Amino acid sequence: MNLSALPAGRDARIVGLDVEPGLALRMGELGLRVGTVVRVTHHGGLAGRVVAVGSDRFALDLDACRGVRLAAAP
Repeated sequence: MNLSALPAGRDARIVGLDVEPGLALRMGELGLRVGTVVRVTHHGGLAGRVVAVGSDRFALDLDACRGVRLAAAP
């Protein structure tokens, strides 16, 4: 599953990032890295998502969301 398919309110763990290296670096700086648990707080414009990492919130566009591979969080 990728981040674009995660319903709002559900938690999932990032298991891979299939994005360009520059975007992967920026996502890592924001805390979006392999092993992190994320939650979609709501759907943004143009099919993007707003995700929560702890108390932080980030808006990601659809292409970025499609590149974040997820597994169910324990």
